[in-house]
Amino acid sequence: MTNTPITVPPNRFRLSRFDRAVAAVVGTLLIAITLTIVIGDRVGVQIERHEPATDSAASTATVSFTFDEPMDWDSVIDRLRFEPALEGDFQSVSRTLRFIPAQPLLPGGDYAVTLEAGAMGRSGRQVLEDTGFTFQIHQPRIAYLTPADAVPQNIWIEEPGQPDSAEQVTFSPTSVVNFDISPDGTQLAFSEQSEVGTSNIKLLDLNTGDLRQITACADSTCTGPVWRPDGAMIAYDRIDLNSDIEQLGVSPTRVWLIDLSGATPTERPLFTDNQILGYSPQWSADGRYIAVFDNSSRGIVVYDMQDGTMTLIPTRSGSDIALSPDGTRVVFPRLIIDQAAGSARSILQIADLDTGAVTDLIDPERPIDDAQTAWNPNGRLLAVARRYIEPDERTTRTRQLYLLNTESGEEQELIFDPRYYHSFFSWDAFGQQLVIQRFPERTETGEINPDGRPEVWTYNLETDTLEMIAQNAYLPRWVP
Repeated sequence: MTNTPITVPPNRFRLSRFDRAVAAVVGTLLIAITLTIVIGDRVGVQIERHEPATDSAASTATVSFTFDEPMDWDSVIDRLRFEPALEGDFQSVSRTLRFIPAQPLLPGGDYAVTLEAGAMGRSGRQVLEDTGFTFQIHQPRIAYLTPADAVPQNIWIEEPGQPDSAEQVTFSPTSVVNFDISPDGTQLAFSEQSEVGTSNIKLLDLNTGDLRQITACADSTCTGPVWRPDGAMIAYDRIDLNSDIEQLGVSPTRVWLIDLSGATPTERPLFTDNQILGYSPQWSADGRYIAVFDNSSRGIVVYDMQDGTMTLIPTRSGSDIALSPDGTRVVFPRLIIDQAAGSARSILQIADLDTGAVTDLIDPERPIDDAQTAWNPNGRLLAVARRYIEPDERTTRTRQLYLLNTESGEEQELIFDPRYYHSFFSWDAFGQQLVIQRFPERTETGEINPDGRPEVWTYNLETDTLEMIAQNAYLPRWVP
């Protein structure tokens, strides 16, 4: 047999450019798989970020770790160390574990946090190295709006006892309407008025200065932001102007929510039923309950965010609602009208949401007129703006500050200065100090004060001392 050579066409087995690219990718993948099998995972679970992220934090700060994959949370908790030791609760959301201290952290105190190696991801990977950081708790500060007698009004922040520390933090050319401070003291939510009568809510990062708008109120007024205690949501009052709809008119006030838990803020009405109105929202300390006054049902609605149930407390008064820190009680004024004298006053009532009982906190026969209240964080004490009326010898035109124990009924006079009208006050995180808006209604000689402007003061419950923070300023808030 004759061996005949076979002639191969020159291009029969030549790889195209695409074939070579595919082969290269496949080869790279095979090498990567081989290396992983041979040497295993040398990287481990990574910590993407931790909070506090700076070396200075608020008394209300929480500690959190965010990982690059879902974790076995028990293995993380078992390896967390605090120095000094702290008690508190853990919450986990997605890839983040948060520790919430049971008590506010002490100003001036130094804290160290360590996550020891070995925390396990659900993939089987581990945190390979110890991770630690330290932070110090700074002194609480006070934010307020100023000037009260001119526009635009903007927000300033100042440390008590340090007048040179006052710093302007917003620079609105049209005025800030109102604002609230985030629970951890790092962010400021404020309503800014526009030149055409609308208003939007903006968010300012107090550490970085980053500013962004978080509502879409092109034809609405969106005001009164109130942070939920976990910092993940804001409630606010919204009025739709309906300027593009003839003969419809302005809509009633409704409460809306801004969800900040995602990458982009989202907003929605608090109630899906548009027949439920409401304004002036207040959160319970655990964020489960929110209380609003509902005009349509003429009462206070306490809404359970967990199961969607609602409790209605009938009342004609839509102002000065105070939801207790645990969300189980509501204090509000009951209007008393004296037809013969042609006058009106109010006393305080308390509603127990567990039993449904509504009782008077104060004997209605006493000659007093109580209005705004603020719960102390301990859930027992109330600061009360009170005005005595005739025939009591303490009769004043202005409201003074008193302390009321809701369990024992014991009362204590805090501030009594008839020259001043006291309003808009709140407790610090420790329940030891009040920040107060005071208006000098009278002069030293008792005459009407024509030059009176609101002032911001603090009152220390332990030392029984007052300290002025700012003049011509109003709507103060604590910055923890």
